[in-house]
Amino acid sequence: MKDRVKLGFIGLGKRNSVYVRNLVHQFGDKIEIKAICDTDKNKLYDFNTLYGQKNTVQYTDFKEVLKKHNDIDGYLIAPPNSLHEHLALPFLKKNKTILLEKPLSDTYESCMRIADVYNQSLSRVTLGFVLRYTPFYRAIKQLLHEGQIGKIKVLNADEVVGPVLSSVFFRTWRGKKELSGDLLLEKCCHDLDLIQNMLEVDPLRVTALAGDNHYTSREGYGPRCSQCKYNDTCAFSTLLWEKQYTQSDDNGEFEYVDFTDDKCVYNDDHDIVDRQSQLIEFEENTLVYFNVTLGGPDTRRTIDVIGTKGRIVGDFKENMILVYRPGRTVPEEIEIKHEKSGHGGGDSVIVRSFIESIEDADYKPEACFKDGLKSALLSFMCDRARKEGRVLSIDYIDRVASIRD
Repeated sequence: MKDRVKLGFIGLGKRNSVYVRNLVHQFGDKIEIKAICDTDKNKLYDFNTLYGQKNTVQYTDFKEVLKKHNDIDGYLIAPPNSLHEHLALPFLKKNKTILLEKPLSDTYESCMRIADVYNQSLSRVTLGFVLRYTPFYRAIKQLLHEGQIGKIKVLNADEVVGPVLSSVFFRTWRGKKELSGDLLLEKCCHDLDLIQNMLEVDPLRVTALAGDNHYTSREGYGPRCSQCKYNDTCAFSTLLWEKQYTQSDDNGEFEYVDFTDDKCVYNDDHDIVDRQSQLIEFEENTLVYFNVTLGGPDTRRTIDVIGTKGRIVGDFKENMILVYRPGRTVPEEIEIKHEKSGHGGGDSVIVRSFIESIEDADYKPEACFKDGLKSALLSFMCDRARKEGRVLSIDYIDRVASIRD
């Protein structure tokens, strides 16, 4: 890489903290943190204390960053979903190279406005689909691309979210539709992106069902863990978690937990669904079943792909892939090894990819702008089908095709 890559960080929440830590760990003083920006001065102070350098400048207004820093090579933009359009558009209009945290934005209309500006710009955009960069999903993608199990007939995928991560969706902005766009978009745009990337064909029809009647008001619980008589047994008790938590560079699921925010998950004001299932028909009559559930016993992603010549079963948490072949009683086992960073090794790889996109004009990010648009639009169609209670035909394929790569 060149002597120093100059970076700006916009929105100093959990994801940009993960990104900067992985950048500093891998590149050291070859990374120059020129500007950091957040409207929350406490976050500015904390971020600067942990990662700021001698010449790092702090801002509360991103417009000032754009005005004063023509020397920045790339920006990492990671605010709440409802602010993506507000923050991304000015950087696209200035033709900046950016890493935009997933999802693309929180509504169909917002995504389309961003797409129109992107199409007129020269910006190079990496979407924060970190799971694309994991050895686990890359291995499954390669097996399918090589035709190892023949033509794909059915793909089943599940995401079960354990209590620690589920609490983030009940207690923070992620639990409010007006800020997050609802559960499927915020939590599972990863999964919808992976599915489309693996299948390499377009979706045709979709229907969906959901539930939101479990994490509702419970007499005797709350209002906070610290005040609750069940705080020594409840799976969502921050008091219990504090006994399990050990401060380290990679705290796993605890990375996203604010232990001072101990609102009762049953008696708070979240309004997202807590489980959703969708059936999606893709081209070539490939059927996809995808389910997400908050509040499971632990966090786990699994995938099961059935083809004309075999079957692939994978468990992301266990880093294990099994390949079943016709006529063989014992499957081939593929054990996945990855770098010791979050999201199955993906966090360290995606930031390397972003640096490469800055330094090499011909480099194409593994997850680009159009991927973000496709994932978001499919999420919106699933939610619309759920709300309307019917099967919907996908109506945006030509619109996506008109967006530049």
